[in-house]
Amino acid sequence: MWKQMLLTEQLEIQMDESNHLFEVRLRRTDQEDTAAVRLSHAELIQILHTLLEINRSFRGDISYFHSAQVMVKPQLDLLR
Repeated sequence: MWKQMLLTEQLEIQMDESNHLFEVRLRRTDQEDTAAVRLSHAELIQILHTLLEINRSFRGDISYFHSAQVMVKPQLDLLR
């Protein structure tokens, strides 16, 4: 059973809890067909992680860890 989660002039988001599906519909105008994307739960999680990474990049946040690189803690000279 589809449940509407968000409805704006351009965007409609629905979910189907029983089948673990997420659907996004995009509209440009009332005359045009709507574009729909239906995602599984795993795909939704991947998109969420990607959007969070984009948000961190836009904000200039520094990651707590880097999986491919070793973080070197800067040495502070507090006696200057």
